[in-house]
Amino acid sequence: MRYRALSSHGAVKASALFAGIIAGLILGVVGSARAITIDLDLGTPPHVTSNVTNSFDALNGIGLLGQTLSLDFRFSHRQFVRLFSVTSNPFVALFKLQTNSSGMVDFLHGTGFLVDKHGNPLEQPQKLGSASGSNGSLAAGLFPLLPGDLQRPLDFFGIHLDLKLPAAPSISITGEEFLFNSDRNAPFGVGPGVPSDIVPDQDSTLLLLSLALLGPILARVRLPQLG
Repeated sequence: MRYRALSSHGAVKASALFAGIIAGLILGVVGSARAITIDLDLGTPPHVTSNVTNSFDALNGIGLLGQTLSLDFRFSHRQFVRLFSVTSNPFVALFKLQTNSSGMVDFLHGTGFLVDKHGNPLEQPQKLGSASGSNGSLAAGLFPLLPGDLQRPLDFFGIHLDLKLPAAPSISITGEEFLFNSDRNAPFGVGPGVPSDIVPDQDSTLLLLSLALLGPILARVRLPQLG
């Protein structure tokens, strides 16, 4: 095995390089742990709705360098969102970015979770759905009700996202939007002052169940006629 002596000059350079690497790692950890706080105004409460949209510019000018952004979204004026029993399971909290790109950009990646009034997680971090548009737009969606772990009615007072941006150094963020969306007949509430809960209409539920059960019967009746 061969060994090569390291001169004092080389040792100093190696020490400086090592120190630089350590400093970079420390700064990376600190940077990823420091969340950007963004306040969202959900409109004048109380109201029961299926859609709320909020635009802002807090991230404008940030380049897409493959970095991770830690984002804390808080609701202004002590507002909260109440997910009723009737709120649809595909309820989504969708974060959208517009960039200065004229074409499609690679996807966002990351996780997110709802938070209570103290800023504590209401669920385990979930992997976000992701989309990319041909106009340079990007989107990441949190679907908190799909796993089925949360009991309703449920109030949440903010959302935390950890997002990894795509690597496209010539492209930067020019606009942001956050929206909450549910099926039109399965709304959510923006409080305070909203009802304690809204439950599905039993007659509608029975009708849908009857139609669901009737479908396979009709299919079995009609199938012989296809032959």
